[in-house]
Amino acid sequence: MGKKPNIMIFIMDTQRVDNLSCYGYAKKTTPNLERIAEEGTLFLNNITPAVWTLPSHASLFTGMYQSSHGAGASCDFLPGRPATLAEVLSSESYRTVAFFGNEWAAITGKGFKEICLVKKVDPENPDKGSLHRARMVIDWLERNYDGKEPFFMFVQFMEPHLRCWPPEPFRSKFLLEDVTEEEARKVNQDPNLVRAGKVRMSKRDWAILRSLYDGETATLDHRIGLILDYMRERDILDRTLLIVTADHGDMRGEHDYMGRFQLMGHHLCVYEELIHVPLIVRYPEIFPPGIKVDALVQTLDIFPTIVELLGIRDERLEGQLQGRSLLPALRGEHVREWALTEYQKSLLMSDRVMMVDPDVDFRMFNRWLKSYRTLRYKYIWASDGRDELYDLSEDPGERCNLVDEMPEKVEEMRRQLESFLLSLEMHDYGDKLHSCKKAENLKRLKAWGFYREIERWP
Repeated sequence: MGKKPNIMIFIMDTQRVDNLSCYGYAKKTTPNLERIAEEGTLFLNNITPAVWTLPSHASLFTGMYQSSHGAGASCDFLPGRPATLAEVLSSESYRTVAFFGNEWAAITGKGFKEICLVKKVDPENPDKGSLHRARMVIDWLERNYDGKEPFFMFVQFMEPHLRCWPPEPFRSKFLLEDVTEEEARKVNQDPNLVRAGKVRMSKRDWAILRSLYDGETATLDHRIGLILDYMRERDILDRTLLIVTADHGDMRGEHDYMGRFQLMGHHLCVYEELIHVPLIVRYPEIFPPGIKVDALVQTLDIFPTIVELLGIRDERLEGQLQGRSLLPALRGEHVREWALTEYQKSLLMSDRVMMVDPDVDFRMFNRWLKSYRTLRYKYIWASDGRDELYDLSEDPGERCNLVDEMPEKVEEMRRQLESFLLSLEMHDYGDKLHSCKKAENLKRLKAWGFYREIERWP
């Protein structure tokens, strides 16, 4: 490789693969991403290592699994020990800038020399700040990029995260024909009301929410298109390693939580709707245009891919990166036989649901999960013994739990998972919930031993 490419990562927050037209969805939600996929490489089986923003971004920026970086639903911060992608690229003479959409992602922004937390909403186009963010990105490129110094830019967009209410013309284009805006506005979009048992969504509610989600996805595709059009005009795009992915997906009632309530939003599970996310990479010099890769990959593979592509030698990374480079997958090789997704016990959800119902039995959130997934089988280990096994080739919707029918396969995958976990350098920082909504909630969680602060040995 000659001159170092610019590097740009777009995060579509809460974006599943199944409503993206570039992944085969019938509705035209992503024409701009379709073009990028035609000019780049689309990964069909990309799995996120975590199911919500903080740990997912932590894995992206450190190349580590949740068990190793420690951030999650019971420890809501990222310790400063691991070297981040931004720190490493800064040492490689990259100018680093991040446009974050919320605080959860910004917590993981160590190493960026310029950070913008963008929440402003354009009064003429009331989205989640994506139009304003796109304009800020274009303005930054206009003012700062001269083609001499490479940049690493990270952009987090908040579409299609709940609450879904896409701006026009996208709302009218995707809202179901027999649904008025008045009816659509009345559909519940607060997952905690569902988790607390205060609301049960109907099939029509879910259908309306799906149509609004489509509109949000289309909105974001348009905003990304604005940036890419500018980069084409300025002859920046072909000089840039462009990566489009998501931190996690979203649940819309496809499964329930141990028979208690419908799963909505993210957290509390590791089903495909939540962990199977898009990954499109455009850089014609390395990534073949129009190629679709079947190999299993993960978003924490992005960091080691950049390291290999740039030929980086950094002693801070010795023993740290747990992902695999994507480059062998371009040659038809399988870079990994399995993918791991983890979820800590959810102090976060306990606190949030207690805000809706102070009397909720929060013991139901005292479980943690690990998904060990191959291209065919998916084993979900649960701390309370409610394990699950699915044959994704026959049952992509994960409807038929095969734990009792295939005990040998369960034991085989459990042993493989344990063997890998034993190979990891684990970091457990105890229970830390800096984002607690109410101090009284934390006191109650401590009183029952659900929240455990680690004290120094006297």
